[in-house]
Amino acid sequence: MSKATILIVEDEAIISLDIANKVQKMGYEVVGETDTGEEAVDLVRRLRPSIVLMDIHLAGAMDGIAAADAIRQECHLPVLFLSAHSDKDAIQRAGQVEAFGYILKPFEDRELHTQIEIALYKHAAEQRLRESESRLREVLENSLDASYKRNLQTKSYDYLSPVFTRISGYTPAEMMDLSFENMKALIHPDDRAEFERVISESKFGTAGSAYHMEYRFRHKKGHYIWLHNQFTILSDACGQPLASIGIVRDITDRKRDETERAKLEAQNKQLQKAESLGRMAGAIAHHFNNQFHVVMGNLEMAINALRLGVNPTENITSAIQATQKAAEVSSLMLTYLGQIPGQREPMDFSEACQRSLNLLQARVPKGTLIKADIPSSGPVIRGNAGQIHHVVSNLLTNAWESADEHRRAIRMVVRTVSQADILPLKCFPIDWQPRDAAYACLEVADAGCGISEKDMEKICDPFFSTKFTGRGLGLPVVLGIMRAHQGAVTVESEPERGSIFRIFFPISRDEVPRRPVKSAQPGVRKAGSTVLVVDDEAMVRKMAVIMLTRLGFRVLEASDGPDAIEVFRRHHDEICCVVCDLNMPLMDGWETIACLRKILPGIPVILSSGYDKEQVMVGDHAEWPQAFLGKPYRFQELGETIDQFLMDKKECITPDT
Repeated sequence: MSKATILIVEDEAIISLDIANKVQKMGYEVVGETDTGEEAVDLVRRLRPSIVLMDIHLAGAMDGIAAADAIRQECHLPVLFLSAHSDKDAIQRAGQVEAFGYILKPFEDRELHTQIEIALYKHAAEQRLRESESRLREVLENSLDASYKRNLQTKSYDYLSPVFTRISGYTPAEMMDLSFENMKALIHPDDRAEFERVISESKFGTAGSAYHMEYRFRHKKGHYIWLHNQFTILSDACGQPLASIGIVRDITDRKRDETERAKLEAQNKQLQKAESLGRMAGAIAHHFNNQFHVVMGNLEMAINALRLGVNPTENITSAIQATQKAAEVSSLMLTYLGQIPGQREPMDFSEACQRSLNLLQARVPKGTLIKADIPSSGPVIRGNAGQIHHVVSNLLTNAWESADEHRRAIRMVVRTVSQADILPLKCFPIDWQPRDAAYACLEVADAGCGISEKDMEKICDPFFSTKFTGRGLGLPVVLGIMRAHQGAVTVESEPERGSIFRIFFPISRDEVPRRPVKSAQPGVRKAGSTVLVVDDEAMVRKMAVIMLTRLGFRVLEASDGPDAIEVFRRHHDEICCVVCDLNMPLMDGWETIACLRKILPGIPVILSSGYDKEQVMVGDHAEWPQAFLGKPYRFQELGETIDQFLMDKKECITPDT
């Protein structure tokens, strides 16, 4: 370790020599001696001593205090005063030039040694501090972020880094001259309230409390830039907030990128939606055109058969079957949309799954092995047996269709799982979150072809299929049923490694009701009874009239609700029941039923609609029908429905029946 070097500035030669001898004995090196302030400054420039021992009164025009001030300003070296003078003025001047010590002559060697060491230590500490401040200043001034310190008492800036000029165009001095109100005026009007809220909240913050906000700030050139402001509160010993220190970052590019990304995502969603709608429209057209082709072809053949005197029953039967298939597609689309509320009751989930599996055994492809692990009973859910069968059927069909001749093992498991057991896999609906403590789970696993990552997002889109053209309603129907049951479907799959589908139903605490056995009671329809048909579609109304006439009824017609009320007022004493459409102009079916019942309470009504029964028969209504018929309905179905409630005097149906 090198010796500390000393420059001695003393106008008395004997004293200068004595000081030199003393400091050399202490282990220091004397690099120079002078008796004037001017030469002292010059020697310091050239020799760069570790410390200067300076007398105050010197030969020449510059005294020791002036020389010390010049050395401090130019070289930042420590000066220790050695003086026989202790007047107040000299001590005050020495303090102003930040001297590192003041020793009165005569002094002891120990005192001199101690003061030199303290001065050297203090200078080293200050040097490290200056270097640290220099590095910090360099970092702050070359940072992407502007740093600041704001006085919470005066609401003005104590410090603002020059980076703010690069960000906003304003110099730190310009910003410091602004009042807080004028500074707020530079913030975009739409962001000002949130800015004021955060600032107001920070007034009551404790030491270390952190805040952040984003707002638009008007650049000096007039345009707005986005800033992210993050700051922390500094408090005094009593916890009183004194200042906030923070950083400000220009996030204009990020905000612009986010906006562009949001636009691209919106466009992408629109494209995906258009793709899905296009696929769905094409597939629906494919399904309906196929069935209508069968209907039209068979009806034409039936007409030709009648002309030739041939029985057209086979052609007409085929046409009816085709219309039923078309109607089934419509029903499945409504199911996908989750439009099947109500009509659910407590049921044994294991029993329902086992029953569906038994019904499907005859359809299982040859060579396919289904390993079922289904408890003898439980858990209990609130569901619909037909919908549960749809779920099981579609999942098993999906599993065996994905397999090849070498991979036809399917595992089917029913169990109860806790909320924590539901893994965050690919989930449909995508926003579903498990909220109940426990769920009934059906797991269907196969070793088939699996699902690629690009197809995973689309597997529940209507008519999307990687297997057969025109297929693809199986999983959408499952999703629709799960939506209606507040449940979900999760998928775990890898290409060529198979798939695992899990469905989750909320568990019910209700008991499974025992079903009474009902016996059919025959009866006789009253000949010549009159039925009122209410429907705004003329062709539909005409078909109903033809059906009812052939069933032996006299038929009255009405084209809407007000028309029906007028006809009913004139003929209510002869009308035995009403067949009423749901969706009509002026008055819908529910309003029409209510008005008819005011004229004749208890008049039997059949409500008819192209919507699914479970979707229609919900809500609060003043009056309820005795029966519901989904369009298209068959001739025999219409007759049996009227016979049933006329002969059995059936009560009105409600969502609970």
